Amino acid sequence: MKDLKFEMLAELRELKFVHSDFQLIALNGGAVNSSYTLQTPDQKYFVKTFESDKIANLDRKKLFDIQTELAAKGMAVKPVYLSDSLSFQIDQWLDSTTLDQVGDSSLIITKGLAAALSKLHNIKIDAPLLDLPSQWQHYLNLIDVEISDSMQQKLDTYTSTWYQACATKTVFCHNDLALSHVTHEHPNKIFDWEYCAISCPYFDIASCAVVNGFSCTNEASLCAFYAQYSHQRLSEVVDKVTRMKPLVELTYKLWYQAARV
Repeated sequence: MKDLKFEMLAELRELKFVHSDFQLIALNGGAVNSSYTLQTPDQKYFVKTFESDKIANLDRKKLFDIQTELAAKGMAVKPVYLSDSLSFQIDQWLDSTTLDQVGDSSLIITKGLAAALSKLHNIKIDAPLLDLPSQWQHYLNLIDVEISDSMQQKLDTYTSTWYQACATKTVFCHNDLALSHVTHEHPNKIFDWEYCAISCPYFDIASCAVVNGFSCTNEASLCAFYAQYSHQRLSEVVDKVTRMKPLVELTYKLWYQAARV
């Protein structure tokens, strides 16, 4: 991390819009990546480093382009600069309250998440298709442990479930929609697009429930609001989210194990 920060500071000093007189102030980051406020004499920016690229195979240039397009559609903050080494990104700063910072009831929060998901799933974006079984295999390769027969059977079953779901319906998804990734203001803006892809919408909903540690009540509320916004039968949404939830839990488990390697 020290080497990355040293390289980042050196690159920042060379940027014309940053100048040499700037401050880099650490913020609370994610499980792996680090975040900063970049303060120049006349502007403020958000900076995020990409330590997670040691775990996930991500196309940062493509993700930068996707976020640029989403910003034009009002769904994301505009990205300003992607480092030459693809190790950090600078975004415009947005003063906003995210859903994890509001004191509203859980009902209002799940309603906000469902509205954001429904809007997101109706956006037309050229993005890569999420090949979840390949992602699992990548994490397993990093973990480098022998796969038991029961684990292989589970992987085979989940792989079949995934491809069947994607054959039925795929849309543009966020796949990591934590409360801290959604602004409370309307219209919502969404942050942290590094796992976005063309994917199964019900995996996206299940991921949202898991990453936020939702209770059964809050998960049911999320599904109910999503069904309302997307004009689907609630029973259908609940059934498909339930099918995707074990796949989400496996993905998160393998990701965290790979992150500890």
